[in-house]
Amino acid sequence: MLCFAAAAAPGSAVAEPSGNGCGAGFDLGALTFDEYLALPGSQAAIDLGLIDESSLLAGLAHFDHNGDKTVCVQDVPGWQISHKPFAIYMYNVVDNSASAG
Repeated sequence: MLCFAAAAAPGSAVAEPSGNGCGAGFDLGALTFDEYLALPGSQAAIDLGLIDESSLLAGLAHFDHNGDKTVCVQDVPGWQISHKPFAIYMYNVVDNSASAG
């Protein structure tokens, strides 16, 4: 499932988690779903009608293995200038729990 999570892209980080349960490199840290919806890329995608809030939340839920409605978020350098159509709206997302499987 491609998660547009304006977009939540599947994470591949295997770095040790920081104090917030996020691996090194997840520069935006652990964000609640509401905080994720407020990110510039998320808001722009919603405002442009590329995705609706409920679909975005469903995408985030896919990555939220521990069910606490919080995910680790990374702003990926280069995605903003990518030639992929929706990359400008995307963030890398993984669960915030190191024990999640």
